[in-house]
Amino acid sequence: MLTAAVFALQAALEPATPIDPPAPTSQVEILPLRTDPVVLDQLAGGPAKGAWGVSVQAGYPWFSLRALVGVGHRLAPLLEVESALGRRFSFSAGLSLAWVDRPHVRLSGEVLLGWMLQEAELSKRGPSGELRLRLAFPVRWAVPYLVLGTRHALLPSRTQIIREAGTETQWSVRHEWTPWGSVGLGIRISQRIGLDVAADYGWVDAPASVAIPGVHLAFHFGGGR
Repeated sequence: MLTAAVFALQAALEPATPIDPPAPTSQVEILPLRTDPVVLDQLAGGPAKGAWGVSVQAGYPWFSLRALVGVGHRLAPLLEVESALGRRFSFSAGLSLAWVDRPHVRLSGEVLLGWMLQEAELSKRGPSGELRLRLAFPVRWAVPYLVLGTRHALLPSRTQIIREAGTETQWSVRHEWTPWGSVGLGIRISQRIGLDVAADYGWVDAPASVAIPGVHLAFHFGGGR
């Protein structure tokens, strides 16, 4: 009995074995992906995956409707319909790809293929294509931008020559070149709504014709942001 009491007293007086604190658990903070306003994506091209936008442009002499949606890696299919004073129409589909994407600068390239139709004194129609560069410098709510493009159309024509022996039909193809440029300012109203105003310079059928400068006002809206 005495021996058991002594052992119990010694156990009570011995210091308790320290308990190590639990090891800290590592925490990973998931930051949201940067989302760009629709006005930047529409003016500079190359939206992020899932971001889509539509632009409605009205001015003199050009009117247009443009839509694109990001599919990943800053690549976006796009559709465009354009009209000049209701007499000249072009319908195009293509791709937009951002080559440089920084917080305050974006550079993208676009390639489009489609069909051009002109109903006037001289009717024209044929396949068309365009290469385009877009450069923008977003700063807070403002998006100054520049667009440079080169458009090409192949216009087949038919000539009928009536002779005594019969009618002879001759076909020929003419190339039409239209250099293009726009400089303007986009205004971000919200992530999904924006405006822009710009001066346009399109030289249709250069250098055989006279270039007519123009202006436009556009409304941009979209989602996926």
